[in-house]
Amino acid sequence: MKTMTKAMVAVAGVGVLGAGVAFGPAVAGQGGWGKMAGHGGKGLQRMLRSMDADDNGELTLQELEQGQARRFDQADANGDGQVTADEMKAQRMRRIERRMERRIQRQMRRLDENRDGVVSKAEFVDAAKQRFTWADLNDDGTLTRDELPRRGKGRRGGGRY
Repeated sequence: MKTMTKAMVAVAGVGVLGAGVAFGPAVAGQGGWGKMAGHGGKGLQRMLRSMDADDNGELTLQELEQGQARRFDQADANGDGQVTADEMKAQRMRRIERRMERRIQRQMRRLDENRDGVVSKAEFVDAAKQRFTWADLNDDGTLTRDELPRRGKGRRGGGRY
């Protein structure tokens, strides 16, 4: 069995046993490891990148345990060796805020055409017009449902969108 496959099997096994119930998409009742694998393994890929201590592209059980221990310590705000629902919620909120900040930064880069650090009404409207033009496949000045791209499947290459 290849090392990556072994690592994924080990990770899944640990998740099922409860060690993976550490504050992320692997929390029981919120998708678990199956959800991570169900998204093309993106959750597992993120975990591999974040916990691969020697950056060799392989995740060992020891690296997983050390990574989970770090995540636990980050959530255990008062350092008592236990995580309460409030501590878990606080950690989740920090993660949500970081993700939101990254999304806002990307959106500002996309919308702020003159790079002055603010989005004017004209820039905001112009971006919507550009997206409309991009989506209007037959260039007739109207959009129909058939012209709208399917979620996650762009229909035209390039462009701002």
